[in-house]
Amino acid sequence: MNRPTRIAGAAGPLAALLAALACATTPAGPPPFDPVGSYEYTAVVEGQPLTGTMTIEEAEEGYDGTIVSAAFPPIPITSVTVEGQAGTIEAAGPGGPLIVEFTVTDDVIQGMWSMGLEGGDFTATKTG
Repeated sequence: MNRPTRIAGAAGPLAALLAALACATTPAGPPPFDPVGSYEYTAVVEGQPLTGTMTIEEAEEGYDGTIVSAAFPPIPITSVTVEGQAGTIEAAGPGGPLIVEFTVTDDVIQGMWSMGLEGGDFTATKTG
């Protein structure tokens, strides 16, 4: 066998090996967070903790739900977006759009809320 024939003969197995390596994937992380459920939350408002409950449900086009506290009437959740273990909750707050940007670890949501010029820490634990 001359040299060009040996190289050509090795090209097939080499190409198969490279194709297999290209198809190899890294180990999958946890599945995307499923926000559906009931939560108990604490939001820091003007330096003080405010507690309440939050419910997120599947809706016809995404998610909706309600945020409840003794300090204000129920706030309707208008959307929830999730990308892996992070996401955003949007609600129709009493002072304009209420936004909660969060990450999730072991069914605990941690992040920041904002409404207009106000904002603070937000933590919620899944209860059901």
